[in-house]
Amino acid sequence: MVSKFGIPDGLCVRANAVLKGLLDNGHVVHAFTHSKNVSLLPPERIHRFSGFQMNPHLSFDAPHTPRTIAQMCRRIGIDLLDVQMNSGTTEFLLPLFKQSLPPLVVTYHLAYSTVGSFVGTAFNIAGKASLFASKSYDAIILVHALYEPVFLRNGVPKSKLHVIPNGVDTSLFTPRAHQKNDNTVDFIYVGRLSVDKGVHILIDAFREYQKENPMSRLTLIGDGLLKSMLTGRDQNRSIRWLGNVDHSLVPSFLKEADVFVAPMTIGPLTASLSVLEAMSCGLPVIAANVAGANHLLSPSEGLLVKPESVPAVVEGMRLLARDESFRLSLGKQCREKILREYSWKRQIGLIEDVYRQLIDHRSR
Repeated sequence: MVSKFGIPDGLCVRANAVLKGLLDNGHVVHAFTHSKNVSLLPPERIHRFSGFQMNPHLSFDAPHTPRTIAQMCRRIGIDLLDVQMNSGTTEFLLPLFKQSLPPLVVTYHLAYSTVGSFVGTAFNIAGKASLFASKSYDAIILVHALYEPVFLRNGVPKSKLHVIPNGVDTSLFTPRAHQKNDNTVDFIYVGRLSVDKGVHILIDAFREYQKENPMSRLTLIGDGLLKSMLTGRDQNRSIRWLGNVDHSLVPSFLKEADVFVAPMTIGPLTASLSVLEAMSCGLPVIAANVAGANHLLSPSEGLLVKPESVPAVVEGMRLLARDESFRLSLGKQCREKILREYSWKRQIGLIEDVYRQLIDHRSR
């Protein structure tokens, strides 16, 4: 597997989940990475390469890295190379060495769509670059079916495309087993504090709602540019910002909450691991009605509100805060959907099917 590991974002959470699932199913896995910590593997199966980390999500890897990976694959006897496209330059260059490599699978994570402003421009550039590189792989795993038409329009054969959404460790992300001890309504958000995630909308909406219901609280887990919105404000401690939290600890915070809020400005919603994890914990979701949102949340599982609208989010908070039985009903349906369609056990099986097809085809 070629990937980053250990960075607190959904891309690396998926990489770790796939790695764990493959190991649990008895596969021998090697990691090619420049991450310092790959806790699931013994040292002899971790092959590090150097690179310059621009930010947590983008690195410029040493130019010789793709050639080195090809040589290592031959020496070790790798049957298949799974590349998690999480923003390192190696993933763009590996197909140039295709003749020296085993079958190549790439997972296309990026939830990029057309939005305005500099953020949208940057996302579209990254999305197009990733699309161009992905076309040269033997198989492409997409985390949402919404990406499929984009690849088809760019000449990628449908036979190469495999839609396998993100998943959840349903034994870790479980509903709370006890009643809450107070009447405070706890809203929570987990993820990057950025404009594309709609965190500015969430903070403004909660501040507005909290004026009419002082018995409410917002917990934010994650880091990013919009943390500046919290500096020197919220003296009544109604907003609790925890920064980045180890992924294994996230379930404990979700179990304290009553509602998950995700007013992201771009979709698809199923690309958001934190939304799926909140649903697995039995939390109803208030989400912006962006592309693909209705594929995940039906009216019996959450509230879809107008995108980029503070009043719409306030109204969603108001509705769920005043009706506990409605909240619990939505949360129960969310948990059942995750168990049925989004467990990592199910998704790993689908990924293994892709691997087998490619290995069998190469051996003919």
